[in-house]
Amino acid sequence: MPDNQPLPQEYHVFDPERKEIRVVVIQPMRRRYWLHALLFLATIFTTLCIGARMQYSFDHNLGLFSQDLDFWPWQWVFEDWHRLLLGVPFSACILGILTAHELGHYVLCVRRGVLATLPFFIPAPTLIGTVGAFIRIKSPIRSRADLFDIGIAGPIAGFVVAVPVLIFALLASKPLTGEAAAYASGNDSLTLGLPLIFKLVHWMIAALGSHAASAQVPVHGLYLHPMAIGAWVGLFATSLNLLPGGQLDGGHIIFALNPRLHRPISLLSIVVLLPLSWFYWAGWLLWAMVLRFTGGRHPDVPLLPPLDTKRRVLAVFALIMLALTLTPAPFGDQGLGKVIQDYHKPPQQQTPSKQ
Repeated sequence: MPDNQPLPQEYHVFDPERKEIRVVVIQPMRRRYWLHALLFLATIFTTLCIGARMQYSFDHNLGLFSQDLDFWPWQWVFEDWHRLLLGVPFSACILGILTAHELGHYVLCVRRGVLATLPFFIPAPTLIGTVGAFIRIKSPIRSRADLFDIGIAGPIAGFVVAVPVLIFALLASKPLTGEAAAYASGNDSLTLGLPLIFKLVHWMIAALGSHAASAQVPVHGLYLHPMAIGAWVGLFATSLNLLPGGQLDGGHIIFALNPRLHRPISLLSIVVLLPLSWFYWAGWLLWAMVLRFTGGRHPDVPLLPPLDTKRRVLAVFALIMLALTLTPAPFGDQGLGKVIQDYHKPPQQQTPSKQ
């Protein structure tokens, strides 16, 4: 074996069922830096394309996602590569928040001696150019404290980056007028539900006497700058990760706080998500399924020692972050109930459009 070859590592893992400690040998990981770099560069490109079209619509006061080009801007970008520069603000914001989140997990893994991969970014032809990022943990976690710290580090890092971005982005936003306002008031417009943190930051900007145009109108009357949409995506991802249950960051936090409460709280979260999926957003049904199929599995960690007081206080901050970032209707009124009702509504019963 070459001298520079990493050696296997031994981990002593507590088995809660047998109530014994077993030794787990983890072979060194094979780092695929080229794959991480390739995925990251591809995600930069896809978010630049989407961001460029958002910025073009914002600059020309067009309705956001009111044209087919807004959903599929690839050919539009290929016609003039200089248009990619328009997407820099959006791409930098969304990737900055996602990178901070994943590096928060990764750095804590390194500090606690837990083997983990670098972040994998996933490029995709979605409305934001990506479906997010993730890391993979390859070795056991030694204690409840380590599990808690690794789980909460990502949401805190992403939140800390997202809030300053949100402040600057709201200042750069403008009142809805003209064609953009007409589209936003239509039945077919894509409406983003705003979490509490958006309303608090907007209130703070107005209370401080800002002369920005965005401070003079209600937050729901704003044409959000693409950077604000990037902040919205990052904060929405934070809320999803903080859902208390399963293998999500919120589930890790709950398990570290009290392993016995992990399963009942996961089930309670599912019970809450089901009516949310019916009345507000059908996508909550998918997340309820995620919690259902991952709620029974969790990394085995020793039951002792319990978390200290500082970490329990930090868990309260995680709950505050969830309250500030959670949006029951992230894409307007798109609950299963409304979707089914609209699908079965006869054409003659549809409300005629106003002239």
